[in-house]
Amino acid sequence: MTVDEIKNLGIIGAGGAGFPSHVKLNSKPDTIIMNAAECEPLLHKDMQILRNHADTVMEGFRIAMQLTGARDGIIGIKEKHHEEIELLRSKVPGDCRVQPIEDVYPAGDEVTLIYMTTGRIVPPGSLPLSVGCVVQNVETLHNIGAKRPVVSKFVSVAGAVEEPATVEVSVGTSYQEILSHFKITAEDYVVRSGGLMMGILEEDLNNVVSKRTNALIVLPVDHYCVTMYRRFSTDHAVDIIAKAGCDQCSFCTELCPRYLLGHPVRPELAMRNRMFTREDMPLTNPGNLSCCECNLCTMYACPEGLDPKGATLMDKRLARSQKSVLGGDQPAIHPMFDYRKVPVAKLKQRLDVNMFRDEGPLKDLNIRPNVVRVPLRQHAGTPSRSVVRESDRVKTYDMLGSATSEISCTVHASIDGVVRKITEDEITIERA
Repeated sequence: MTVDEIKNLGIIGAGGAGFPSHVKLNSKPDTIIMNAAECEPLLHKDMQILRNHADTVMEGFRIAMQLTGARDGIIGIKEKHHEEIELLRSKVPGDCRVQPIEDVYPAGDEVTLIYMTTGRIVPPGSLPLSVGCVVQNVETLHNIGAKRPVVSKFVSVAGAVEEPATVEVSVGTSYQEILSHFKITAEDYVVRSGGLMMGILEEDLNNVVSKRTNALIVLPVDHYCVTMYRRFSTDHAVDIIAKAGCDQCSFCTELCPRYLLGHPVRPELAMRNRMFTREDMPLTNPGNLSCCECNLCTMYACPEGLDPKGATLMDKRLARSQKSVLGGDQPAIHPMFDYRKVPVAKLKQRLDVNMFRDEGPLKDLNIRPNVVRVPLRQHAGTPSRSVVRESDRVKTYDMLGSATSEISCTVHASIDGVVRKITEDEITIERA
């Protein structure tokens, strides 16, 4: 398989970032790291892919190493996954190794994972390639190993459902269609897509699964997490609450995983900037460009229930508008790094999700939507451009949209049917 073939198959980072895989693999690292950390609470789809499709994943790993010429392959996986570790150890070739890591959040952040598996620290503002590494998610490698266009997605459905599960669904399937196959245990509920920490609170369940969708977490409407999500739903809310409530305790910074890796991320400075900035003289800390947006500062660290992450994102946007850049000396690990890791068990307790079943076996629930709406922008970079017309008949795997730049990706039909509608955002197919 070639890099161009990976581009034409529409393979992107399936862990949520959605960066086109052909760009990452058009490089010469010495190490490829499989990101099997999966540290968002209640998510199980990566482990289910490994359990049920390990050979396909390992084929994708082999192809990634072959394309890049990497000498070493590392599988970073939580040490608690004993069965998956033994399975992978039975399949890894001599140039690869399985590296168990602690069950902490956010071990799945690629900068954190690189340090935990290799001891290398990615400098602020640099890519993993700067330390000779390329990181690929489990599902991304599965898609490479499958050697066909990406038209389906593995999704964890969890939270307030009677039987949580991992399901494989057609890209373009609505959230409502998926949830109709589950018994929801909350009378009034909302849905968080992507994950409890880094996902999105979905206001419209007619939204659809893309190649970046990892989870649908059902939460009672009065749940702690929902209260936090809604409290800081606008920049104005983040701003006024920071001005009124932050006492500069700095817990947000002291527990920040990037700060502990020596990056100049300072959420408490972002909060201070909210307190003292003026519209005609906005303050910013360019170091916050290195924030990985894990949300630990807001959902775990802050003792007053404020939103340091929201303030940090404001800093990031302002720093980018000012064309600020990161750089400087090679970062050094904070002396308290080993003592300030956040165990996922402790995070679950803080998020008040221990009431939910923490499992997600792969199940075939026969989810066959009559209509799919395939997004033309499922990836980082520029959206795809439609190559079909309304009333065209298409088959599964037919190309619907072509890449429009180097950082773009193709999209394909996820069901057999007729193209009913084309907009600048999506292509609607009705099952034939």
